[in-house]
Amino acid sequence: MTSPQYLLSVKDLEVRYGPALAINNLTLEVKPGEVIALLGSNGAGKSTLARTISGLVPVASGSITFEGHDISKRAAYHRRLDGILYLPEGRGVFPGLSVTENLRLASNTLARSKRKAAIDEAMTVFPNLAARRSTKAGMLSGGEQQMLSLARALTVGPKLLIADEMSLGLAPKLVDTVFETLNHLKSTGVTIILIEQFIHRALAFADQCVVMSRGNLAWQGPAAGAHQEVLTRYLGESAMVG
Repeated sequence: MTSPQYLLSVKDLEVRYGPALAINNLTLEVKPGEVIALLGSNGAGKSTLARTISGLVPVASGSITFEGHDISKRAAYHRRLDGILYLPEGRGVFPGLSVTENLRLASNTLARSKRKAAIDEAMTVFPNLAARRSTKAGMLSGGEQQMLSLARALTVGPKLLIADEMSLGLAPKLVDTVFETLNHLKSTGVTIILIEQFIHRALAFADQCVVMSRGNLAWQGPAAGAHQEVLTRYLGESAMVG
Protein backbone atom coordinates (compact mmCIF):
# COMPACT_ATOMS: atom_id res chain seq x y z
CA MET A 1 0.00 0.00 0.00
CA THR A 2 1.48 3.36 -1.00
CA SER A 3 1.57 6.28 1.44
CA PRO A 4 -1.01 9.00 0.87
CA GLN A 5 0.27 12.20 -0.76
CA TYR A 6 -1.09 14.23 2.14
CA LEU A 7 -0.69 13.41 5.81
CA LEU A 8 -3.68 15.61 6.63
CA SER A 9 -6.55 16.52 4.34
CA VAL A 10 -9.40 18.80 5.47
CA LYS A 11 -12.23 18.97 2.94
CA ASP A 12 -15.18 21.41 2.89
CA LEU A 13 -15.02 21.71 6.69
CA GLU A 14 -17.83 23.44 8.54
CA VAL A 15 -17.75 23.94 12.30
CA ARG A 16 -20.48 25.51 14.42
CA TYR A 17 -20.85 26.65 18.00
CA GLY A 18 -24.61 26.28 18.30
CA PRO A 19 -26.12 28.42 15.52
CA ALA A 20 -22.89 30.40 15.04
CA LEU A 21 -20.75 29.43 12.07
CA ALA A 22 -17.09 29.28 13.21
CA ILE A 23 -15.47 27.69 10.13
CA ASN A 24 -17.03 27.89 6.69
CA ASN A 25 -16.29 25.42 3.87
CA LEU A 26 -12.54 25.25 4.54
CA THR A 27 -10.22 22.94 2.60
CA LEU A 28 -6.59 22.38 3.63
CA GLU A 29 -4.02 19.77 2.63
CA VAL A 30 -0.75 19.17 4.45
CA LYS A 31 2.09 17.01 3.13
CA PRO A 32 4.21 14.78 5.39
CA GLY A 33 7.08 16.73 6.97
CA GLU A 34 5.62 20.09 5.96
CA VAL A 35 5.38 23.12 8.26
CA ILE A 36 2.27 25.28 7.88
CA ALA A 37 2.09 28.78 9.37
CA LEU A 38 -1.59 29.25 10.22
CA LEU A 39 -2.19 32.99 10.54
CA GLY A 40 -5.15 35.28 11.10
CA SER A 41 -6.45 37.99 13.39
CA ASN A 42 -8.12 37.20 16.71
CA GLY A 43 -11.38 35.37 16.13
CA ALA A 44 -10.40 34.23 12.63
CA GLY A 45 -10.95 30.57 13.56
CA LYS A 46 -7.36 29.37 13.90
CA SER A 47 -7.71 27.71 17.30
CA THR A 48 -11.12 26.33 16.35
CA LEU A 49 -9.53 24.64 13.34
CA ALA A 50 -6.72 23.28 15.52
CA ARG A 51 -9.16 21.93 18.08
CA THR A 52 -11.35 20.40 15.38
CA ILE A 53 -8.42 18.59 13.76
CA SER A 54 -7.41 17.25 17.18
CA GLY A 55 -10.96 16.08 17.95
CA LEU A 56 -11.85 18.55 20.71
CA VAL A 57 -14.53 20.29 18.61
CA PRO A 58 -17.01 18.28 16.47
CA VAL A 59 -17.29 18.54 12.71
CA ALA A 60 -20.63 19.90 11.51
CA SER A 61 -20.00 18.88 7.91
CA GLY A 62 -17.08 18.06 5.64
CA SER A 63 -14.28 15.64 6.45
CA ILE A 64 -10.85 15.29 8.06
CA THR A 65 -8.54 12.61 6.71
CA PHE A 66 -5.28 11.58 8.39
CA GLU A 67 -2.87 9.15 6.74
CA GLY A 68 -5.58 8.27 4.25
CA HIS A 69 -8.23 7.46 6.89
CA ASP A 70 -11.32 9.53 7.65
CA ILE A 71 -11.06 10.60 11.31
CA SER A 72 -13.95 13.09 11.27
CA LYS A 73 -15.86 11.14 13.94
CA ARG A 74 -12.84 9.72 15.76
CA ALA A 75 -12.47 10.62 19.44
CA ALA A 76 -9.69 13.00 20.51
CA TYR A 77 -7.98 10.27 22.53
CA HIS A 78 -7.76 7.99 19.51
CA ARG A 79 -6.46 10.81 17.33
CA ARG A 80 -3.73 11.30 19.91
CA LEU A 81 -2.83 7.62 19.56
CA ASP A 82 -2.84 8.08 15.78
CA GLY A 83 -0.05 10.65 16.20
CA ILE A 84 -1.89 14.00 16.33
CA LEU A 85 -0.69 16.16 19.22
CA TYR A 86 -2.28 19.52 20.00
CA LEU A 87 -0.36 21.92 22.25
CA PRO A 88 -2.89 24.60 23.22
CA GLU A 89 -2.32 28.21 24.14
CA GLY A 90 -1.94 28.50 27.91
CA ARG A 91 0.34 25.47 28.49
CA GLY A 92 -0.61 21.86 27.84
CA VAL A 93 0.49 20.30 31.14
CA PHE A 94 -1.07 18.62 34.18
CA PRO A 95 -0.43 21.07 37.04
CA GLY A 96 -0.92 18.53 39.86
CA LEU A 97 1.73 16.17 38.48
CA SER A 98 5.49 16.58 38.70
CA VAL A 99 7.68 17.27 35.68
CA THR A 100 8.70 13.61 35.53
CA GLU A 101 5.12 12.41 35.93
CA ASN A 102 3.99 14.66 33.08
CA LEU A 103 6.63 13.16 30.82
CA ARG A 104 5.84 9.62 31.92
CA LEU A 105 2.18 10.17 31.15
CA ALA A 106 3.06 11.50 27.70
CA SER A 107 5.32 8.50 27.04
CA ASN A 108 2.53 5.98 27.70
CA THR A 109 1.72 5.93 23.99
CA LEU A 110 5.20 4.53 23.29
CA ALA A 111 6.40 0.96 23.58
CA ARG A 112 7.55 0.33 27.16
CA SER A 113 11.13 -0.27 26.01
CA LYS A 114 11.32 3.22 24.46
CA ARG A 115 9.84 5.31 27.27
CA LYS A 116 12.92 5.92 29.41
CA ALA A 117 15.07 6.94 26.46
CA ALA A 118 12.38 9.37 25.25
CA ILE A 119 12.12 10.99 28.68
CA ASP A 120 15.91 11.19 29.01
CA GLU A 121 16.13 12.94 25.63
CA ALA A 122 13.53 15.51 26.66
CA MET A 123 15.40 16.18 29.89
CA THR A 124 18.62 16.64 27.93
CA VAL A 125 17.02 19.20 25.62
CA PHE A 126 15.55 21.05 28.62
CA PRO A 127 18.13 20.88 31.43
CA ASN A 128 16.17 23.39 33.52
CA LEU A 129 13.34 20.89 33.67
CA ALA A 130 15.74 18.11 34.59
CA ALA A 131 16.82 20.19 37.60
CA ARG A 132 13.18 20.48 38.65
CA ARG A 133 12.04 16.98 37.77
CA SER A 134 10.23 16.49 41.11
CA THR A 135 8.46 19.87 41.04
CA LYS A 136 4.73 19.92 40.34
CA ALA A 137 4.00 21.51 36.97
CA GLY A 138 1.64 24.00 38.58
CA MET A 139 4.56 25.42 40.58
CA LEU A 140 6.64 26.14 37.47
CA SER A 141 6.79 29.57 35.86
CA GLY A 142 4.75 30.17 32.72
CA GLY A 143 7.86 29.81 30.60
CA GLU A 144 8.84 26.56 32.31
CA GLN A 145 5.35 25.18 31.79
CA GLN A 146 5.62 25.98 28.11
CA MET A 147 8.98 24.18 28.00
CA LEU A 148 7.37 21.19 29.73
CA SER A 149 4.62 21.20 27.13
CA LEU A 150 7.25 21.06 24.39
CA ALA A 151 9.19 18.39 26.31
CA ARG A 152 6.04 16.27 26.36
CA ALA A 153 5.84 16.68 22.57
CA LEU A 154 9.47 15.55 22.25
CA THR A 155 8.72 12.53 24.41
CA VAL A 156 5.72 11.48 22.32
CA GLY A 157 7.33 12.03 18.91
CA PRO A 158 4.06 12.91 17.15
CA LYS A 159 3.40 12.61 13.43
CA LEU A 160 1.48 15.91 13.41
CA LEU A 161 2.11 18.64 15.97
CA ILE A 162 -0.34 21.54 16.20
CA ALA A 163 1.38 24.30 18.19
CA ASP A 164 -1.07 27.03 19.22
CA GLU A 165 0.67 30.26 20.30
CA MET A 166 3.53 28.48 22.05
CA SER A 167 5.54 31.70 22.40
CA LEU A 168 2.70 33.76 23.86
CA GLY A 169 3.90 35.77 26.85
CA LEU A 170 7.42 34.36 26.81
CA ALA A 171 10.67 36.28 27.12
CA PRO A 172 12.72 36.53 23.88
CA LYS A 173 15.24 33.91 25.04
CA LEU A 174 12.44 31.41 25.69
CA VAL A 175 10.89 32.23 22.31
CA ASP A 176 14.23 31.21 20.79
CA THR A 177 14.04 27.94 22.72
CA VAL A 178 10.52 27.29 21.41
CA PHE A 179 11.64 27.67 17.80
CA GLU A 180 14.81 25.63 18.41
CA THR A 181 12.67 22.80 19.77
CA LEU A 182 10.21 23.04 16.90
CA ASN A 183 13.13 22.96 14.48
CA HIS A 184 14.44 19.81 16.20
CA LEU A 185 11.03 18.19 15.77
CA LYS A 186 10.91 19.32 12.15
CA SER A 187 14.33 17.74 11.52
CA THR A 188 12.98 14.38 12.72
CA GLY A 189 10.18 14.52 10.14
CA VAL A 190 7.34 15.78 12.34
CA THR A 191 4.68 17.68 10.40
CA ILE A 192 3.81 20.97 12.11
CA ILE A 193 0.87 23.37 12.01
CA LEU A 194 2.09 26.54 13.71
CA ILE A 195 -0.24 29.22 15.07
CA GLU A 196 2.08 32.04 16.06
CA GLN A 197 1.95 35.71 17.06
CA PHE A 198 5.45 36.43 15.72
CA ILE A 199 4.30 36.46 12.11
CA HIS A 200 7.56 36.98 10.27
CA ARG A 201 9.36 34.45 12.42
CA ALA A 202 6.65 31.90 11.71
CA LEU A 203 6.92 32.56 7.98
CA ALA A 204 10.71 32.17 8.07
CA PHE A 205 10.25 28.78 9.74
CA ALA A 206 7.33 27.49 7.65
CA ASP A 207 7.09 25.97 4.18
CA GLN A 208 3.51 27.05 3.51
CA CYS A 209 1.28 29.84 4.83
CA VAL A 210 -2.47 29.71 5.38
CA VAL A 211 -4.33 32.89 6.33
CA MET A 212 -7.80 32.66 7.87
CA SER A 213 -10.36 35.44 8.08
CA ARG A 214 -13.74 35.12 9.82
CA GLY A 215 -13.72 31.34 9.58
CA ASN A 216 -12.76 31.29 5.92
CA LEU A 217 -9.53 30.44 4.16
CA ALA A 218 -8.52 33.86 2.87
CA TRP A 219 -5.12 33.11 1.34
CA GLN A 220 -2.68 30.25 1.01
CA GLY A 221 0.64 29.69 -0.68
CA PRO A 222 4.38 29.31 -0.08
CA ALA A 223 5.48 31.07 3.12
CA ALA A 224 8.11 32.94 1.12
CA GLY A 225 5.31 34.34 -1.05
CA ALA A 226 3.26 35.78 1.79
CA HIS A 227 4.26 39.30 0.92
CA GLN A 228 3.62 42.27 3.17
CA GLU A 229 0.58 43.44 1.22
CA VAL A 230 -1.08 40.04 1.74
CA LEU A 231 -0.36 40.07 5.47
CA THR A 232 -1.49 43.65 5.93
CA ARG A 233 -4.69 43.02 3.98
CA TYR A 234 -5.79 40.16 6.21
CA LEU A 235 -3.95 40.76 9.48
CA GLY A 236 -3.86 44.56 9.66
CA GLU A 237 -1.02 46.59 11.07
CA SER A 238 -0.01 43.74 13.39
CA ALA A 239 1.69 42.22 10.35
CA MET A 240 4.14 45.09 10.36
CA VAL A 241 5.79 43.97 13.59
CA GLY A 242 7.10 40.75 15.17
